[in-house]
Amino acid sequence: MFGEKRIVDNRVFLLGLDYLYRDAMKGHEVGELLPCARRVAQALEIFPGDLPVEGYYTESPELTEYFCLVRALQNVPESSKPKVVSLPEFGRLLGVVSSSIFGRPIYEGNLLPKGQDPLSQALADSVPSWTMESLVTLSSMIAHEHDDCSLVGLAARSKDAVVLTATRESVVLYARTIFGSARKKLRYMWEVDKDLSEAAARFVQTFNRLFSEKLPAPKKRHAEDYWHACKKNKILGRCVRIGSDVTKKPVVHYHWAVYQEKVLTAHEFWHPEIWTTERYRLALEGNNGRPQL
Repeated sequence: MFGEKRIVDNRVFLLGLDYLYRDAMKGHEVGELLPCARRVAQALEIFPGDLPVEGYYTESPELTEYFCLVRALQNVPESSKPKVVSLPEFGRLLGVVSSSIFGRPIYEGNLLPKGQDPLSQALADSVPSWTMESLVTLSSMIAHEHDDCSLVGLAARSKDAVVLTATRESVVLYARTIFGSARKKLRYMWEVDKDLSEAAARFVQTFNRLFSEKLPAPKKRHAEDYWHACKKNKILGRCVRIGSDVTKKPVVHYHWAVYQEKVLTAHEFWHPEIWTTERYRLALEGNNGRPQL
């Protein structure tokens, strides 16, 4: 006999995928990619700078070090490439940061590329007229037109600003948990859009191949996995800077964040300082709804 139905729709699936990605990625960043970044930085004689630590990289000293090292390497001119091109550590780091799971790799005269996902493209195409509503719409169009299967590209297809904010915060630098079931068998209903699940399959396959991981395929048989992963995912307070207006003095930065009134809601704002998830969550404490910035 079946009891409660648990629906896995686009939002539940994508937030579940986001959680699984983050959980797996942290381990690879600390265990594999941090030593690579250290070796490349040593060869180039560069050191991590003092800068705001964004996303989940405040969660441990190792993640913070990795974030700061990669940020420093992203600012190294491409002319330094001959010094490290023969290092296997550089090859691995380059392979990860240029992966399609982060979007299309764009080189801007620097050693490491950055991923151009549909949200980045939407920002570039609509500067300086940025509004959340227009960017959500435009990024969705771009994701479909370019058949983008990056993590942010998948979120863009859903036209869900909350999911788009959460996933973009996850990749700001570029888990399989099953709960015990209740006595009555629960039904997990897979209601993810067909084109989204097909594009997501390519993201999952690329990620699993890149890191020898086993994220579950985005199919009906794994609906329960994605349901529980979504429920484990804590996205309230995630905040990510997605653009900057360099024509203003001082420079002002464009952010998206997630807060809650009655439901989770995406918040867009400009600020002369870079707001991180850690800072935004502190601002949420003691506030009902959107914080006063």
